[in-house]
Amino acid sequence: MSIPSLLSSFRSGLDEGTMFRKTVSLAVTIAVFLSAGLAQAGDIEDAIITKVVKAYGGDALVTAKSIKIIDYSKSLWPGQSEVPSQPDFFRDNAELTVDFLGKRKSMLSWRVSRTAKDLDRFVFDGQKGRIYDVLNHKYSDEPWLTYSTLGARVIRASDTMIARNLQSGTDTVVYGGEVAYRGEIHQKLHVATSSGREHTLFIDKASGLISKKERYRPNSSDLTYVFSNHRQADGVTYAQDMNFFVGDAPRQVSVDRRIELNPEMEQLFTEPKGYSGWGEIADTTEMRVQKLASNVYHAGKGRSFSVFIDTGDYFVAAGGEAGLKDKLQAVSRVVGKEKPLKYMVLTHHHNEHLRALNEAVELGANIVTVEDHLSTVHKNTAADLPSDRLSMVNGKLSVGNGAVEIYDITTAHSKHYLLVYVPEAKIVFAEDHYGTELVSAVPRVHKDMVRFREKIESLGFGVEMFVDGHGPRILTNAEFKDATDAYGDIVCPEGYMICAKG
Repeated sequence: MSIPSLLSSFRSGLDEGTMFRKTVSLAVTIAVFLSAGLAQAGDIEDAIITKVVKAYGGDALVTAKSIKIIDYSKSLWPGQSEVPSQPDFFRDNAELTVDFLGKRKSMLSWRVSRTAKDLDRFVFDGQKGRIYDVLNHKYSDEPWLTYSTLGARVIRASDTMIARNLQSGTDTVVYGGEVAYRGEIHQKLHVATSSGREHTLFIDKASGLISKKERYRPNSSDLTYVFSNHRQADGVTYAQDMNFFVGDAPRQVSVDRRIELNPEMEQLFTEPKGYSGWGEIADTTEMRVQKLASNVYHAGKGRSFSVFIDTGDYFVAAGGEAGLKDKLQAVSRVVGKEKPLKYMVLTHHHNEHLRALNEAVELGANIVTVEDHLSTVHKNTAADLPSDRLSMVNGKLSVGNGAVEIYDITTAHSKHYLLVYVPEAKIVFAEDHYGTELVSAVPRVHKDMVRFREKIESLGFGVEMFVDGHGPRILTNAEFKDATDAYGDIVCPEGYMICAKG
């Protein structure tokens, strides 16, 4: 790459913050070229890439027909525990097989959270994407699942795959000078991938091994992958340890990492026997409004749905993520009259549900919450809310002359969970306990749903409809009971090493 084209490539489409960082890197790059006696631009990048590919196996890596990446980890999720002050941890075991020649992928995934366990095989067979639910012997066809999207997280975190992709010639690579990292001299390569992502690699000058990958995000925290304790298998090198950071905070820690070259894989793309489809998936790409009762409306799109209760003079809303204003406008068009939003119920403190807070405040609504979630509310609203803009629930709160009842209950999901109940219509609204994208089939059930049912029954509600904040599906009481009645202890199937340790 010539210096003029290097400048053009790194200037196009950059914000000021990124431009500053790139300019500094380019200054170092050009200085290196000049100090080397105007060496041909591209020579140093090619030399480093050659060294990296050799360090990771050379021809064995480049000519591999397929690879299996075993990546078991624990992920830390800030703001997703039962209480706002603590993060939560999830186990995420993945075994990704990539067929380079056939452009196919298959990934077995075992995910364990507080109360849920999921064993799925994600497959792209070269034509279509499908997810097989191993525990329930069900499958769903997924248009978003393609050769590039399947296992993308695993590939981004694999130094072996980074090395292999460097030699493909599809990425724009620019040398960024030398820097000390962990006491050793490292060479930096700025990489712009064909998909538009940009990152910087820190490559040990002596060994050619990748020690770190950084991805700058101008409007958010930077992402850092740290690779260490390199080993070999089948003549190919890989980092046994990978730790992932968002900003300075750790988010993922490796537990077990291995690779296999040219593994047996045909059975991975053979349709397993005894599976049936989950059923039709709801199309939620466009805003939709459902009238559930004379005064109850359910509105949203994508993964963000809210309930609106018309109390006569004003609305009470609950749930959903972003887009609260759009949903209120859509409901108002159905009602035929604009009414103010007086109350917005924050069902719980998890990050995705905080995105509607500022919209609710701008609409003039009172935020309904609990004492333990006050600090979270204040941190996530632009305005310093006075006490008269907060409606606190201490056990139970009734608004709209009894039209809406809000209960503070404890679930596996949140120590303080605000359950919304509309007595006249016998409707319960909640989030993250029984949602499904299926149009009519009984949803997959987790222990959270079973425990939620126990809470509802202890309150003595005569519930007829269970309304969710993540999708349009309304469950009847009979469907809710059928799903939870079918729940049983989850046992790792025989022959699946990925979940053998629970």
